[in-house]
Amino acid sequence: MREKTDTTNITTIPAFIAAQNPVVQPPLKAMYAILKAALPEAEERISYQMPMFWQGQAIAYFDAGEGYLGFYPTSGPIVQFAAELTRYRHSKGAVHLPLDQPLPAALITKMVQWQLAQVQSGAAKPRRTPKPKVAMPAAIRDALIAADLMTAYEARPPYQRNDYLGWITQAKREATQQKRLDQMLEELRAGDVFMKMSWRQR
Repeated sequence: MREKTDTTNITTIPAFIAAQNPVVQPPLKAMYAILKAALPEAEERISYQMPMFWQGQAIAYFDAGEGYLGFYPTSGPIVQFAAELTRYRHSKGAVHLPLDQPLPAALITKMVQWQLAQVQSGAAKPRRTPKPKVAMPAAIRDALIAADLMTAYEARPPYQRNDYLGWITQAKREATQQKRLDQMLEELRAGDVFMKMSWRQR
């Protein structure tokens, strides 16, 4: 597994890229160039230990994962351009772009410019109404305690805890529930994974 770089004290995107493994620097530089061209007036920041472009609110984040470049344009553009993302692994907030393939510059540009237009029009809300809290079943609580992972679970953001519980409890088959519970426990042990996606605590 690729060793993570400590970016705690890095404040600029070029410095962030320079601190990464040389293998992932070319795709990071390519993504940086695409976003700079697409968002010429955006402010560049490091947030959640990732490069981020901000213009009124977060427009997009990016980072290198294990064998992929993570592109995080928030959920709106992923829904809007879902038909064009079918060839890429993605979730409601992230797109995994293979490191051994050219970046889809035109698609990335369309997605971030669409998101910027939503922000500027007021259509993109920086805060969403939180989902109803899912109650924790006793079996899941017992599993967390038995695995000594309750502290790790409680340290996760509320949306992650809620998503895990909803995902596990909505499975109809007991075997599927157990498989999902095992995945949650494994990801809590890893500390930097959520729903099989790279994640970093701020």
